[in-house]
Amino acid sequence: MKTRILFCRCLGADTIPRDVRERVGQLLDGCAAEVTVVDDLCGLAAARDGRLSELAAEGELVVMACHPRGVRWLFMAAGVDLDPARVRIIDLRRVDWAAVEAAVTAAAESASTASETIAGGNAWFPVIDRDRCRNCRQCVDFCIFGVYSLDDDGRPLVEHPLNCKDNCPACARICPEVAIIFPKVGEAPLDGDEIEDEALEQARVKVDVEKFLGDDVYTALKERRRKARARLLRQREDREKALAERERYAPEESSGDSGDPSP
Repeated sequence: MKTRILFCRCLGADTIPRDVRERVGQLLDGCAAEVTVVDDLCGLAAARDGRLSELAAEGELVVMACHPRGVRWLFMAAGVDLDPARVRIIDLRRVDWAAVEAAVTAAAESASTASETIAGGNAWFPVIDRDRCRNCRQCVDFCIFGVYSLDDDGRPLVEHPLNCKDNCPACARICPEVAIIFPKVGEAPLDGDEIEDEALEQARVKVDVEKFLGDDVYTALKERRRKARARLLRQREDREKALAERERYAPEESSGDSGDPSP
């Protein structure tokens, strides 16, 4: 079975250390395997790039990127449900060089030589761990940037990922189930790392919620959402007013001959 390698360099955020990126790049350089190098896996996921689906569609895929939990839900955000029987994720934030070298060797032995580099990206946005989410919808109420909405089943959905503000993981901090992941944040488990101490994380979330919202969480969320809607309404009214004024004061188009006038 053909084995492919997807290597994310995460150039925009330096999530993967430079020395690790360089060593992986050296191992893959000239390797007789099908290798896809991407500057930013988050950017492809935010754009729901169809190439992610193609990579995971057949054969075996080795993803060399950040924490496996974060990578899995990044793919899911792009509409790609990874098959654990065919897809292996190697964590380059906690790198096992024996696993990296074995994967490169196995891919080379599959006798495929195609490779490509996908440049660009550098998106910052949240993904939702559906295994942990309990649909409390606090993230929907908390975010004032329109990142979240609800899907047809009433579950939180990251509908507008590029609305998210760079380096703002606040919604993840108040999620009671620690279900929101920002792959580029420098703090576990918000970065998609595994959760080892559930009680500790629940206690941390309680402190963060009280810091952001006070004791009466749901009243605070309701007021926050009301203000956000009022702000969006004002912005919409301002845009409509600006469009109307532009139409009013725009110069009238000439109704005569459209040819260039003689000098």
